[in-house]
Amino acid sequence: MARAWYRGALLIGAVVLTGCGTVRQVTETLVGVERLRFRLAGVSEFRLAGIALAQKASPRDFSPMELAQLLQYQQRRSLPVELLLQVAAYNPNDGRAGRRRLPVTLTGLEWKLLIDETPTVSGDLGAPVELPGGGDTVLIPLRVKLDLYEFFAQRSWNELIELALAIGGARGSCARLMLQARPRVLTPLGELHSPGYITIVDKEFRSSLR
Repeated sequence: MARAWYRGALLIGAVVLTGCGTVRQVTETLVGVERLRFRLAGVSEFRLAGIALAQKASPRDFSPMELAQLLQYQQRRSLPVELLLQVAAYNPNDGRAGRRRLPVTLTGLEWKLLIDETPTVSGDLGAPVELPGGGDTVLIPLRVKLDLYEFFAQRSWNELIELALAIGGARGSCARLMLQARPRVLTPLGELHSPGYITIVDKEFRSSLR
């Protein structure tokens, strides 16, 4: 993937610029961008059919009024979900090991959300994100909306409720989530796209080099 970034930079540079210093800066930027690492850091503000799940650990925690509300959605064959997915971005380009300290402006992160390895909705960043070159981790919030019934209609209603609780409930986690993401970055030549996608999970930080 490094060669793909590099070839794209050289192609644009040959057409637009002749300054060796600029080309060198772009090359350093692209190499640095490939070292960026991402991880799913958590889920918050999870709402199932408008019902907050943060304090619910099992279906028994729903009130009679909430159960009646869910029954209405069951009759419509719909189960809307809203959540805030936090993606941790780590920029290791801190100037050590002979490398230049390299802050990066992430102008986009095209993403597709997978639940239990099933592709669902997609989106992008709402605004550019600055990743300082000091080895700090920056949290990137992604607002996600989807209808679980649309993607998992073959599952029972109880299974869908359990799935929602496993992700956004009191004991929920990102373990059943993955993001396929494609970063866009700002360089002296303008905005450039990664040629491929990164699979982002909660277990570990991953980069486009993995």
